[in-house]
Amino acid sequence: MRNNDLYSFGFQPKDDRQIMIFEDFKKLRAVFGTPHRFAYLRSLVRTRPNVRSVYPPGWKFR
Repeated sequence: MRNNDLYSFGFQPKDDRQIMIFEDFKKLRAVFGTPHRFAYLRSLVRTRPNVRSVYPPGWKFR
């Protein structure tokens, strides 16, 4: 994985700690490959009770 793959989505490491975490992330991706879509969905379901969504005033779900 190149740095540009995530930078294009707006991720910019701001200090040495974030750069180190990002490098570890790239190593894991190189070893295990990209996770399956269902792995992402399972992790989102696990975090849902702890996350509150905030919508702008006047926003309506269609």
